[in-house]
Amino acid sequence: MPGWAAALSAGAPADLVARVLALAVGGAARAERVRRVLAARLEAGAPTDADALLRALEDASRRAAPPAVDAAAAALLSLGARVLVVGNPGYPLRLAAAWPELGAPLWLAARSADGRLADGPAVAVVGTRRPSLDGLRTAHRLGRLLAGHGVVVVSGLARGIDQAAHRGALDAGGATIAVLGAGLDVDYPAGSARLRAAVAAAGGVVSEHLPGTPPRPGHFLWRNRIISGLADATVVVEGRQRSGALQTARLAAAQGREVLAVPGSLSTPTSRAPLDLIRDGARPVTRLEDVLDAVGVAWSPAAEDEDSPARDLNPTAAAVLDLLGSVPTTAGALADRTGFGVGQVLAALGELTVRGLAEATPGGIVRILLSHASDRGVTASSRRRS
Repeated sequence: MPGWAAALSAGAPADLVARVLALAVGGAARAERVRRVLAARLEAGAPTDADALLRALEDASRRAAPPAVDAAAAALLSLGARVLVVGNPGYPLRLAAAWPELGAPLWLAARSADGRLADGPAVAVVGTRRPSLDGLRTAHRLGRLLAGHGVVVVSGLARGIDQAAHRGALDAGGATIAVLGAGLDVDYPAGSARLRAAVAAAGGVVSEHLPGTPPRPGHFLWRNRIISGLADATVVVEGRQRSGALQTARLAAAQGREVLAVPGSLSTPTSRAPLDLIRDGARPVTRLEDVLDAVGVAWSPAAEDEDSPARDLNPTAAAVLDLLGSVPTTAGALADRTGFGVGQVLAALGELTVRGLAEATPGGIVRILLSHASDRGVTASSRRRS
């Protein structure tokens, strides 16, 4: 038995870890191959536990050269990673519930502070890589709210909604897990190494790919079943009509997990996926606390903030604020709607901007839908760090 096998184990027998890694290096433990073998065994009524599946894969596979297996083990150990095998200690129980028919992977490489993933109630927060300002802020607020209430935030570390949710959880000092579509050591998205390390320390980073595996489109479609499988519920913040977020939500539904969606404007393309999900029966998120309700986590309504930036607005500014939303608009359009002069509207927008209630974007003025003025700058900082 190679010495690295026990060091890589998070609770599974060392010989099982060695067999899994050898199959992964040889290509037999790739998700597509495992799924084909599983489907055949399910149809034949054959055993589908990890050991039986490994024997079937070994019988039909060419053995990987020991030096290649040793190199993969060394790469994982250098990352502080562990190998988790379904049906064995260390493998997330919630994900194991999706084995074998519902897409749980045979094995995962996991990087975390103590070799195990964060545990507890979990919510997947997913969405487009190109969100609106409001979508970014909503994902960040949701991640922060969930983590602040002890809920693990699961996402895919992609730019946009995913990274905003991870950062919200980190800002709350809570737990978050990222599921990658590449090897644990691959800097993807480019420039995200610091965020990836922070997530690993706060909850864990996982992949079903060996170190050095580059990102490929198919990998991201496959990883979505792991995102949904790790969570009690999946929330889609924003997404287009054909998007990975929509696929993640549908996988969550197939796995028996609750699906929620944040409704948006009919005229915003990134609202299409959430609106379609709501039409098909997903639970609409009308307030962020709805997500806590969905996973049975108690919350206390916040006391009214006497320093709220919306208090004591003058009538003009209050009327303009009522017309602002996530869809950009102009001072001229607001003047037409309110009957105020353009100069009055510009003065009102100036007050709203100073108070952190509105922001000028290249497309026009949008409302900042935040609970507190201290949340200003979330979008700008997220984009700088992405």
